[in-house]
Amino acid sequence: MSDVTSPEQEIKITRTEIVTSPALYQDELEVVEYEGCTGKRFGGTHLKEMFMPLFYRAAKYMPYPLAIIPVYLMVGFFRLLYPFRKNPIRETCEYISQLAAKKGIRHEPKKLYQDFLTNIRTIFCHYIRLYQKGAKGIHHRVVISHEDAEMVEKLRLEHGGLLFNIPHNIGSAFSGMKLNMTWPTLLVARNPSTIGRTRMALEFFSAMEVKILMVRGGSPVELSRAMFSALKEKYVIATTLDNMDHSERGIKASIFGLTRGFNPWAAKVAVKRKVPMLPLYFRSIGKEIHLVFGEPLIPDNVEQAVQHYVSYFEKSILEDPASWAYLGDRRWRKALKEAVQSSN
Repeated sequence: MSDVTSPEQEIKITRTEIVTSPALYQDELEVVEYEGCTGKRFGGTHLKEMFMPLFYRAAKYMPYPLAIIPVYLMVGFFRLLYPFRKNPIRETCEYISQLAAKKGIRHEPKKLYQDFLTNIRTIFCHYIRLYQKGAKGIHHRVVISHEDAEMVEKLRLEHGGLLFNIPHNIGSAFSGMKLNMTWPTLLVARNPSTIGRTRMALEFFSAMEVKILMVRGGSPVELSRAMFSALKEKYVIATTLDNMDHSERGIKASIFGLTRGFNPWAAKVAVKRKVPMLPLYFRSIGKEIHLVFGEPLIPDNVEQAVQHYVSYFEKSILEDPASWAYLGDRRWRKALKEAVQSSN
């Protein structure tokens, strides 16, 4: 699940294709591939482009004991890289541990690194189970308390819809199936940068039996209209909102002692429709994913809304960084490094 991005107008388009899927809220999607969409050699996007087709075929065609072998090999390889000082994930673990320590929260960087990899291995194994057994065979791994389920249902019915504000947790997309089993849920996700990986992602969302609105390069106006339509149907809309936005449209908010811009589109929808925004964090605990809710807010303005969920993200990430997928993100690593330097 991810936030809206602007069309990449100045980058050369290499290929387009109309993709259809029962998982798509709008039935079909035009996927556009741009020059360089597979990323730099051995960068994060390039590694996903190499690994994801192997993972997809293993999940689809191999029995579970064989399908998990590539996952264990990949995670085992990254475990061996911890001693290297320039290991970017190790650096991020060190930065986040230092920031957490200033709040009285102790994390040992090596253990955090290992826990992060364990959580990644677990979620990949869950995806294989999902593909082979279906949502009903694996949804019990996602835990929502009875009290939280009642609280969300009350908000949804009273206000005619609800917006979940979510960071990029390792278990967030996978948990979409349990969200949809509990309330009618629309996931808002940034589709992968290539046609092939978009098709693979849609197959997994179909297996989760959940509707998705894909937003890469989409018009904010058209996407907002689709979300307004979903809110009229009393959907819960789940949106990931922890991508930094360095453009002029970004709304400034404080996080980790820094001021950063964040995309305002979801906050604008909440303000206009007067529906609650509810921050949510997905904690990976053993083989389970536990949903931890913040405080609901019906925002008066966009700035208030953005700071509300950003503050919850900061608190939750510092408490449980091993559940945050962006420990492997280059942009956040740079931001966390700056935060550490600024706080010293």
